[in-house]
Amino acid sequence: MISLKTLIHITILRPVVKLIFGINIYGREHLKGTDSYVLIANHNSHLDILLLYYILPVKQLRKTHVVAAEEYFSKSRVFYKLINYLFSPVWVRRDDPERKKNAMLRIRSVLENGENIILFPEGTRGEPGEIQPFKTGIGRLAEEYKNIPIIPVFLHGPERVLPKRYFLPMPIWNNIFISPPQLFSEKSPEITRILEKTINEISRTKQVIHHKRHRNILKIPSTVTILGIDGSGKSTISRKIAEKLSEKSTVALITDNLEFYEGGKLRELQPLVTEKVRGIVGKYAKQAKSLKMYKFPKLTEMLLRDFLMDECRKWYSPDMIILDGCPLLNLVSWAILYKEEEFNEELCLKALKILSSRDQDISRDDRIFNVFPELRSMTKLKLNRLKLPESVFLLDVDPSIAFRRIESRGEQRQVHENIDKLSKLRDAYLTTMKVVSRKMGVTAKTIDGCGTMAEILTEILEIIKSSNTEKKCFDS
Repeated sequence: MISLKTLIHITILRPVVKLIFGINIYGREHLKGTDSYVLIANHNSHLDILLLYYILPVKQLRKTHVVAAEEYFSKSRVFYKLINYLFSPVWVRRDDPERKKNAMLRIRSVLENGENIILFPEGTRGEPGEIQPFKTGIGRLAEEYKNIPIIPVFLHGPERVLPKRYFLPMPIWNNIFISPPQLFSEKSPEITRILEKTINEISRTKQVIHHKRHRNILKIPSTVTILGIDGSGKSTISRKIAEKLSEKSTVALITDNLEFYEGGKLRELQPLVTEKVRGIVGKYAKQAKSLKMYKFPKLTEMLLRDFLMDECRKWYSPDMIILDGCPLLNLVSWAILYKEEEFNEELCLKALKILSSRDQDISRDDRIFNVFPELRSMTKLKLNRLKLPESVFLLDVDPSIAFRRIESRGEQRQVHENIDKLSKLRDAYLTTMKVVSRKMGVTAKTIDGCGTMAEILTEILEIIKSSNTEKKCFDS
């Protein structure tokens, strides 16, 4: 049952704030699915608190506490009680070291109970439009609670609506920029520096939306897939492409590991839980002794890999995602290893539609569900939400050459790593490429995988840079 306090927020406070001041929100999706967090923001006005509570999901209102200066709000007993009721603050007295210490204990208690904190790292309201140096408390908090994400927010407008030393608000439009959640493995001073830099960088983006209120500057990343049979060199090419494209943008690479590139270099990230689980499942699949034992763990690993794309967008907000293999395209193509006699372009198209929830024209009595009962199960469990990439490049390599490359690694070969199965997979990939290109509107290009590394890299990069994918990544 909804509480009275929540009811006041959604029926009175939010409508009044929206009506009087007007609000644009950028990046609201970064709050979805995150149940416990520390939300930090720049601080120029008492309107800041109302704006930050405005963006919270309704279910988070009761469990979110703002850190507020008791010496200011306690000047009026009525005002103090009202703020205390509506926002459940963690009160701190900046002139009392003992009270400051107690406030930190209260913050820890809130976080350990799975609730949220709103914190202004500057410590006090600064001059209008200026971000003050961050206090070290946020860094210590993030270092202590490594599993609780920090969500940086930049507020643009309150410094003019209700600046320090002013009492009558002006009806000026406000913009709220929500950055992706961040987890840290660094020490507290470095964390504080990174967060201060993040808020300052977001502040500079306000020029981008000047007179363009409804433009979303937090881009949806483009997705590029490199396909190929084992031994085709797709992992190496994927990494080279990620490194090169990251010179102008931020790039996430989803291969056997999740990697993030910025400024042409690999950036260290705290691993996600999904990534850890995927690694365990993937390792088990590689050790399978038969195709039957290989099927389930590999299917699970592919589903986790697809889900990881959403996690990657949420936590790291890259400009582009490079995929070493594609869960949707791989699963469809590998069907040839289990039902070779059934595999053709028609089946491939139906499977692609079903697994990507584009199957409105396919009857639930269609024969494909009998040939591959897994499709029916995945549909019932709503696991058929796999993503279709915007661009796909197939590195086409003769299976005998790929097999020699695999043998030269000196590692235990996986169950499908022989010339016969590699040949079947190559045929399946070529069929899948035709279907996604002709029937599903995907940019699909087959590349000669026997060329030199430089030739392959140059060809793929030129296609990316001349396509809509490149324009989204570099020109938005």
